[in-house]
Order: sequence, then C-alpha cells, then structure tokens
Amino acid sequence: MDRTLRWFEMRIGEQISNIGSEVNRAIRYKNRNDEVKKIHFYEKAIELLELTCDDPKNKHRRGELQFCIEELTDYFVGTNQYNTTDEALMKYYDAFLV
Repeated sequence: MDRTLRWFEMRIGEQISNIGSEVNRAIRYKNRNDEVKKIHFYEKAIELLELTCDDPKNKHRRGELQFCIEELTDYFVGTNQYNTTDEALMKYYDAFLV
C-alpha cells in the first residue's frame, strides 16, 4: 500500500504522535550535540508534517501545521526567534499521544 494512503488513513492524533516521536528524537540528538542525527530526525518530522498538511481531512488545521513546520525549522536550524524550548515542543506533541 502506498505510504501516503496509509498516512491519510490515520487519525490526526496518530499522525501528530508519530511526528512527535521524530521531534523527540531530534531533541535527544540536539542535546547530545549530534548534528547529523538531529537534522535527520528534524527533516523526518518536517516531511511528516507536510504529508499531514496534504491530508484532505486536515485542511482546517493547515495553519497550525504550517506554524509547526515554521517553529521546528526556527528551533532546529534557525535562530530560535520564538524562544522555543525542548519542554514546550514535547508538551505540544505529547498532548496527541494515543
């Protein structure tokens, strides 16, 4: 089965939980100063967020999802202008745990 179709079959909470797992891994490797793995897991989270944006059932959430992409990019590869913390990110994504 096509990966996109499998992703679209998930409820939004399952999608965000999976994204949160990638964010958690990116944070873990950021804190270990492992830039390569941090970027790998950050990019995976962004890929899944973009896929979630493309899911027709999430069209009313696209603004929030786009902000998530912006915030993660700012945090992991930008200047952290939003003053995001590890704890704030995980609090958001953990709220969707299923």
